[in-house]
Amino acid sequence: MSDLRRLIKKSKATKKEPVASTIRIPKVLSLFIEDLSEQLDLSKQEVTLKLIEAGVEIAEKELELEEVVKSAFHVLNTNRRHDESDHDYMLNNGIAAAFYDPWKFNIDRINKGDTVFLYENGTGIVAFGIGSGDTLKKNRYDDTDECHYQELSDFKILDNPLPAAKIKEVLGRNVAFLRTMSGMPDGQKILDEITSK
Repeated sequence: MSDLRRLIKKSKATKKEPVASTIRIPKVLSLFIEDLSEQLDLSKQEVTLKLIEAGVEIAEKELELEEVVKSAFHVLNTNRRHDESDHDYMLNNGIAAAFYDPWKFNIDRINKGDTVFLYENGTGIVAFGIGSGDTLKKNRYDDTDECHYQELSDFKILDNPLPAAKIKEVLGRNVAFLRTMSGMPDGQKILDEITSK
């Protein structure tokens, strides 16, 4: 089993290849990063990356803490940004899943008959189905019950994903796609848009 675990970790590491990005930052922030990199004996790039990662983690947690909207429609992020195998797992098995505390508890909010839209970062809504209302649990790697999931009936993968810009246009409002899962009280409009094609 330890060989399998090493293989999984190696696979995840190779999927996180860095991409080049150029940003302009205020001089005072640049000086702080330079001072911190000298103090920690790390490169400026390593320090900048760690600061960005920490900021993203804080932003994700804050988004999760925002008020939960009770709704019969939900948008669930497939987690492709963090782990492509999570995305594939959901699409290949027709399920809605989330992993680890606090994100896994989002799945518990899906009631029987609720519509769940699976959203892929950078692509849009790629599939949808109807929640069972029964949250199942399984291990996530060697971590007990860290995957909460529901099987989705009438599961359909879209031939033409519905991109974020179109979702915002149909709803006439902004949508928080970075959250693990968001309620969508006006989700019937999205369902009508998808099924009208």
